[in-house]
Amino acid sequence: MQDIRIDGVGKINGGEYGVVRIDGIGECTGDVTAKTIDIDGKYKCQGVTKANLIDCDGMATFSGNVQVKTLRVDGLCKINSGSVEAEEVDCDGSMTVSGQISADTVLADGLIEAKEIVGDRVVIKSRISKLARLFIKNLSKADLIEATTIELEGVTARTVNGSDITIGPGCQIETLDCNGRLFIHKDSTVKTITGDYTLIDP
Repeated sequence: MQDIRIDGVGKINGGEYGVVRIDGIGECTGDVTAKTIDIDGKYKCQGVTKANLIDCDGMATFSGNVQVKTLRVDGLCKINSGSVEAEEVDCDGSMTVSGQISADTVLADGLIEAKEIVGDRVVIKSRISKLARLFIKNLSKADLIEATTIELEGVTARTVNGSDITIGPGCQIETLDCNGRLFIHKDSTVKTITGDYTLIDP
């Protein structure tokens, strides 16, 4: 299983690799399976991606489903027409997924946007000041966030379902269903609350 590295401009036809490292501008025209995909430059993949680790410090665009043990995003990552299936997603940068993020653990201190975010533990803390919000409209967003344990800050969501839910400051939630402990920060808005929950005082 060979490794491949692109320093300038290069193409990958798809296939199986050990380490794929992109320091320049790289494009994959088919499905790719790799142990590690390390992106420091700009990368585009038109097929399905399977890997143990994807580490994106640069810019990456995927046009197919991504199946990975660990997805780490410190740069900019877009999945335009697919979903993410992972054990762990760690996003300190910006991540946009047209479909679902399904992971055991989702940890995000950056911006994350997806149709659905489903897992066992979801922690999204997009800490943006009130002044910055005047200029940045795309806070972390999801139609559905569903997990056993959920912690949110600076998140807009249509539906949130969980057992242990903490809604920090800067959140706008349409419908929340909780069957355990629930905390809602005074600077957040939740329109409808259902479930057998215990409201925790600050």
